[in-house]
Amino acid sequence: MIPFAPWLPDTAAFETGSSREALNVIPSLSGFRPFPAFANIASAITGAVRGAVSVRALNGTIFNFCGDGTKLYRLNTNGLAWTDVSRVTGGAYSTAADGRWTFAQFGDFLIAANGTDAPQVFNMASATNFSNLGGSPPQSAFAGTIREFGILAKNATANNRIRWSAIGNIADWIASATTLSDYQDFPEGGSIMGFVGGEYGVVFQERAIQRMSFEGPPTVFRFDKITNFLGCRAEGSIASYENLIFFLSDDGFYMLRGGAELVPIGSEKVDRWLEGNIDSSYLYRISAAIDPINKLYVVGFASNTGNGVADQLLVYNWISGQWSRVSQQHQLVYTAATQATYTIDGMNAVSATIDGLPFPMDSRFWAGSGRLLLSAFDTSNRQGMFTGLPLAATIETGDFQLAPGRRSLFRALKPLVEGQDVVPSMVVGKRNSLSQSVTYGVSVPANAYGVCDARVNGRYHRARISIPANSQWQFARGIDDVKFSSMGER
Repeated sequence: MIPFAPWLPDTAAFETGSSREALNVIPSLSGFRPFPAFANIASAITGAVRGAVSVRALNGTIFNFCGDGTKLYRLNTNGLAWTDVSRVTGGAYSTAADGRWTFAQFGDFLIAANGTDAPQVFNMASATNFSNLGGSPPQSAFAGTIREFGILAKNATANNRIRWSAIGNIADWIASATTLSDYQDFPEGGSIMGFVGGEYGVVFQERAIQRMSFEGPPTVFRFDKITNFLGCRAEGSIASYENLIFFLSDDGFYMLRGGAELVPIGSEKVDRWLEGNIDSSYLYRISAAIDPINKLYVVGFASNTGNGVADQLLVYNWISGQWSRVSQQHQLVYTAATQATYTIDGMNAVSATIDGLPFPMDSRFWAGSGRLLLSAFDTSNRQGMFTGLPLAATIETGDFQLAPGRRSLFRALKPLVEGQDVVPSMVVGKRNSLSQSVTYGVSVPANAYGVCDARVNGRYHRARISIPANSQWQFARGIDDVKFSSMGER
């Protein structure tokens, strides 16, 4: 058996233990697993989404919010439609063309910031609309919390400034030694590019990363530099889970563990591939999310063939340390919680027929337990989740030489795909020199014995395995029973 190797497009194709393609699959320790299709479930919002969040109020209720350039929305309790909950005074919001909404929960209060309007707040226990956050806080790009403090970073009047509220009171932003409210300007490192809070905070700048730890009066917070030159390249690339934070820097992808250990996760794997495929004119359309069920960091971006539309997802499994990619147009990927539990009768609100349901009957979506799922907004401004049937998948091996030093006639192989009634197909690529381009034959489906037959004469071969969409499969392990005949040296 030849196992499917990790997808490493930055490495050489010949005998480097790498796959040349891993499309629409999830990397795992056992090869690859299917990536589920996206299906929209909620009605469209008015404009292109600029940010979204799922939170749980103190009474246990799940709330989902999102925002476009001019409005903020709340998902109805049935999880099928969005309601405009923008402020009632002050007019429409004016999010910048390359701006976004960020959100932070503080007890039953949700803070929303977009960098151009006054920070907003929504009381999940009683409010029907957002309103201006009290205490005249500065317009800021990023909202967050650290322990009992509200945080606003990248203030409109100072892109290198981070400000925190009075302890236990997000409506008090007046600097005071008594309330501990204050701010910090960073003299170097450039503009703030993002913030992640929790027990401590991590401030991402263009060319530095700072750890923000509560110390108490008189300093309140201590700032320790984690890096001196390495920073964040794209605001939307930051995503966190427990003590892990993922982000894109100028030289590739990194994982920050425990607010101290910096781990390169894309070096000699996908960093160069990304540079060759991303449209750098649309870095502001990068978005990232965590799939906690599958242990995935997912980052979406606009490719250089996408005409400005975000159309690619890079998928990183932090358990296996492996990558894959997904072809999917979208506006934003994020992590959302289902807030409505559906009975069989209740499914009628979604579709009048079983065939019309957007997700399989056994999908986690219908449970509505508040479990976090990988979600997105599509290019029609509709929200949905990646819990559908498997996408059409493609896995391609690297080049292998069946008869060392000689040409060979490739005759057959068996794709090892575990599942029910799944019929993979194979295309064989060949070349006689590593300096030549690879040429491919025709697609051959597996026969009743699971074997794909072919007759391809060459010195170097590779196998491209395709699995049809909606197939019921669990693992693609590799290829087996490779049959060939040794030929001459020329």
